[in-house]
Amino acid sequence: MAVGSMVFVFFCSQPGFGNILDSKKYSRIIWNYLETLCAFGPRNPGSEGYRETLNLIRKVGEKYADQVVEQPFLVRTSSEGTQAMTNLELRFQGTQGGAPILIGAHFDTRPFADEDPDPANRLKPILGANDGGSGTAILLGLAQYLSQHPVARPVHLVLFDGEDFGAKGSGLNLLGSTYYAQQLAKQERVPYWVLVIDMVGDKDLQIFKETHSLKGSSSFLDKIYRVARDQGVGALKEETKYTIFDDHYPFHRMGIPSTVLIDFDYPYWHTLQDTLDKCSIESMISIFSVVVKTIEDL
Repeated sequence: MAVGSMVFVFFCSQPGFGNILDSKKYSRIIWNYLETLCAFGPRNPGSEGYRETLNLIRKVGEKYADQVVEQPFLVRTSSEGTQAMTNLELRFQGTQGGAPILIGAHFDTRPFADEDPDPANRLKPILGANDGGSGTAILLGLAQYLSQHPVARPVHLVLFDGEDFGAKGSGLNLLGSTYYAQQLAKQERVPYWVLVIDMVGDKDLQIFKETHSLKGSSSFLDKIYRVARDQGVGALKEETKYTIFDDHYPFHRMGIPSTVLIDFDYPYWHTLQDTLDKCSIESMISIFSVVVKTIEDL
């Protein structure tokens, strides 16, 4: 998909995010990141695409962040086997200090397409344009934005590993966020708020209020939805529809206000059809804009 005049027209009606030139600029930046990620191929742990993604995140962090923190960890996958994984955190100091806002997304993609309608495809790794790609691309775009437009509070952009690693019922999911939360529990300072962005690239974007988010972070959810209404972003729906165990959940269990923005009505979830042509820069930049305005107001 090319980013051109159609995006310009779309953003003429979107108040609250910089100006039209900024909107066009960050549309291109985010879409280019998504194209790059998809060009790497599947990005499941241990794959070449996974290694290229780690290197891309490092380069973006070294260029734009105040500090890059790597958090390697090992996951026991069986009685005899382990898998090395890494969370990457891009830290921005902010202008006034205080407890940081943690914005997270998982960069790994699923090692097998277990929801694919064709049984022959179910052991193949997915491309994960939306599931893994869209959230990562937005966080990389946020890194560039925050380097040029710092907000009051510190912001930690955390790219989680291992969210989509294991089969159903294996317990080998949310691995990076769980490990990060465990390490956080050893520290005295916790995030002011955790926001997780996952699967927000769907052309037919519909994000409902997730129940853990509503229970544990209702005031922050209200802020997001107020910004979305002000910006005319209709993809954020007022209704509650799903209870989702995503990367926000380990923090929610700790009592930290934690929110996930996710469109779980994505028909290509965990299939080989989760490809770039199913994604929309209009969807992604609308979420980017809402997140930027929300954190600027905190």
